[in-house]
Amino acid sequence: MVKVLFISPERCVGCMACLMACSMKQGEITGPTNSMILPVRLRKQEINIPVVCRQCAKPLCADVCPMGALSRDEKTGAMVVDPDLCIACGMCMVACPLGGISVNTKVGHSLKCNLCEGDPVCAKVCAYRAIEYVPEEEAGIERKKEAVGKLASMLERIVY
Repeated sequence: MVKVLFISPERCVGCMACLMACSMKQGEITGPTNSMILPVRLRKQEINIPVVCRQCAKPLCADVCPMGALSRDEKTGAMVVDPDLCIACGMCMVACPLGGISVNTKVGHSLKCNLCEGDPVCAKVCAYRAIEYVPEEEAGIERKKEAVGKLASMLERIVY
């Protein structure tokens, strides 16, 4: 069963617990620069979005890597960076349309979510369930429910 990180921005309060837990799990450098989660705060809309690699079915990051440093982990389905092959050129970061990968020059390679080898700590520490690790099918159903809710809200504004 394939599992994915399901992000619910409307639940995120911006506490950064996911960022710190992720950083500590990585172990090399504790702090925001070593986290594989980028919390984005849209002040005008009053929303926080934990940006994390979406583990794309057709990962552009892997396609553009000149060193072949990105590959899919067969066990977890995560795209992972081989730090021995990565030259920190940043091509993967440029190619990612969702901002799910970064380059950390202090460690000398790209950083992206590896799903903590199938046990993502960010989902465990998120008290508000803004990040959940769920079966892929469940995530798809939730996205459809969200879309229907947004459509209903839009229709209410138009009709009334």
